[in-house]
Amino acid sequence: MTEIKRVLITGANGLIGRSLVTTYSKNGWDVIAHTRRADSSLPNNLVADLSEPGSGTSLIHNAGKLDCVINNAANQEIIDASSIDASFIEKVFRINVGAPTEIMIAAKSIGVSTVLNISSVEATNPRAGHEIYGASKAALESLTKSLANSLAPMRIHGIRLGLIGDESLTQRWPAGVASWKSNVASKRYGTPEEVAELALAMSTSIFAFATGAIIDFDGGKSASPGW
Repeated sequence: MTEIKRVLITGANGLIGRSLVTTYSKNGWDVIAHTRRADSSLPNNLVADLSEPGSGTSLIHNAGKLDCVINNAANQEIIDASSIDASFIEKVFRINVGAPTEIMIAAKSIGVSTVLNISSVEATNPRAGHEIYGASKAALESLTKSLANSLAPMRIHGIRLGLIGDESLTQRWPAGVASWKSNVASKRYGTPEEVAELALAMSTSIFAFATGAIIDFDGGKSASPGW
C-alpha cells in the first residue's frame, strides 16, 4: 500500500492557499493547513503567528511528520515609499523571510524531502508601494538557492508568480489587470488552481533532479519589458 504523503501549507486561508489545500487533498495528500487565526473550514488547522520569532520552527515541530512544506504565507501590504520605516521593514521581512527560513531549517531536521517557496515577479520588478515586499521576495529567492545547497538532500524550489486572481479580480483592480494583460504574452492573469497544479507536480519525483530552481509562472512576464 502506498504511504499517504503529508504537506504543510502556510497561509492556507488565502486565495492561493485554499487552492493548494483543495488540490493536494484531492490528490490523496494529508494536508496540514496553517493560518494565523483558527479556521474550522480547513483540514488539520494549525494556528501560528509567523510575525513572532521562532514561530516557524514551532510550526514545523507541531505539524508532525511531513514530506513537503509550502511557504505560501506572506505580508503583501502596500505602503507609499515616503512612509517606509524600520518597523515596517522588520514586519514584512519577519513574515516573508524570517519565518520561511526557520521553517526550512526545521523542515530539514525532521526529514522533509521538498520545500516550495512562493515568490513573485515583484522580486525583480516591484510596482510602486511594493518596494519592501519585492525586496523580501528577492531575499526569499536568494535563500531558495543558497539553502538548497546548505540543506541538501532536501530539495528547495521557488515559484515566481505573475498576477494571480479569481473571476472578480478585474472588477476589484481594473487598472492593474488592464496593465498586466497589455504587457504579457498570455494576455491574461493566472488562476490559483493553475498555481496549485504546478506546485503539486513540483512536489513529486517529476522534479527530483531539480533543486534551488526558481520557476517563472507568469504568463510571459519574465520575457516582457514591463507592466
